[in-house]
Amino acid sequence: MSSASTPRYGVFALSTVPPWHSHNVAVNKALEQIKHADELGFEDAWVAEHNGRKFGITASAQLLLAAAAAATTRIRVGSAVSRLPMHHPLRLAEDYAYIDQLSSGRLNFGIGKGYDPVEFQAYNIDLSEREERYNEVLEIVMQAWRTGKVNFQGKYYQVPGAGETIDEVELFPEVFQKPIPPTYVMVSSSEESLRSAARQGFAFVLGGATREQAKSLVEVYREEARAAGHSFDAIDENLARSSQFKATHVADTAEQARREFREGYMWFVGEKKNRAKVGLSIEDLTFEQYVERKMLILGSPDDVAEEVASFHSYTGLGGLVLWFDGGGSQPQEQVLQSMTTFAEKVRPQL
Repeated sequence: MSSASTPRYGVFALSTVPPWHSHNVAVNKALEQIKHADELGFEDAWVAEHNGRKFGITASAQLLLAAAAAATTRIRVGSAVSRLPMHHPLRLAEDYAYIDQLSSGRLNFGIGKGYDPVEFQAYNIDLSEREERYNEVLEIVMQAWRTGKVNFQGKYYQVPGAGETIDEVELFPEVFQKPIPPTYVMVSSSEESLRSAARQGFAFVLGGATREQAKSLVEVYREEARAAGHSFDAIDENLARSSQFKATHVADTAEQARREFREGYMWFVGEKKNRAKVGLSIEDLTFEQYVERKMLILGSPDDVAEEVASFHSYTGLGGLVLWFDGGGSQPQEQVLQSMTTFAEKVRPQL
């Protein structure tokens, strides 16, 4: 990361239903956290999208993002991710354009292909079609935002459909941010999605990559973006906006942070192991191994500040998306206090 870059910090909300939370608690925790993040000065708030599992009960990120946009004044709100193959592309373009207007230009559009066969089967979408559907949906959304209208006849989507009434569809409302809202590709740890993002000139957000993988992927991104003809300045700007998700908890001491975070996070890990994934494996780790491998950021304010500064310096990424509600299953009072401590005691050191 350039020494002139100012680090960006976002928060992440995944609405889960552990045995100790009701559905109502899970739904309302996320919005309260986003409002608190807005008050504390975090730059971005990201929300997940899943269906059919207690792992995540926000089936349409648009719903939560619209509520968040209306309840906040400054923080940018984004999807992490919008699973493009799960949505009709024109409706998706319309919904996110509405959020962009509702927020007066605070939308981050995070995109992905989806990875859970259960989610595809629930919506009766053939998993083998996800790549082609993803590409068609993305092309239609970008066409709608850039031109204000759509005329697309693809394998899976035809906009407009058959008939003699219209030969193109106008987009209402138009996007607030021109030509398009900032678009981010969510990357697990594979080079394929990252290379595609680099060629298209999109920023990215990494999932559970190790530090070494993150550093390597940043270099892959630079090389691919340069080969695609993007300028050094544009690449640096995208890397300054790009981030990685990190489950994070700040407490008075490292021992307290680990003690408070363990149960909720390991419940989530247990649930995640039960999810079938496309081309992704989940390594069976203990809580201590997650900590040792720096896949979590836990500790006192000084500990966390040191770890975060080291992360930026080593990986070259300008942002971090901090998951204070690790597993979506932490006590809300603990989550809000950890966010406050980060804003007031960690960030001033960075």
